[in-house]
Amino acid sequence: MHITLEQWQSLIAVVDAGGYARAAEQLGKSQSAISYAIQRLESGLSVRVFKLEGRRAVLTEAGQALYRQALRLVDQAEQTEQLARQFSQGYEAQR
Repeated sequence: MHITLEQWQSLIAVVDAGGYARAAEQLGKSQSAISYAIQRLESGLSVRVFKLEGRRAVLTEAGQALYRQALRLVDQAEQTEQLARQFSQGYEAQR
């Protein structure tokens, strides 16, 4: 099972937005789609990234570490896409 970039983005959005509903709004998706993405991420990794404290989802220790790594991963993906756009506009690769 491979975790998709979209699932990592969902994790980041839930943390940064402070919940599933706001993350869904920010990403233009349904709350159930965000919930499903997080469930698939957790089942694919066999690790819980969130725990419930009352009505609030809070990162586990593993979730905190994965969140930090996901930030780097998504940033790297965005940089790679930006580089590809530059190539498509005629920029030449640095040697």
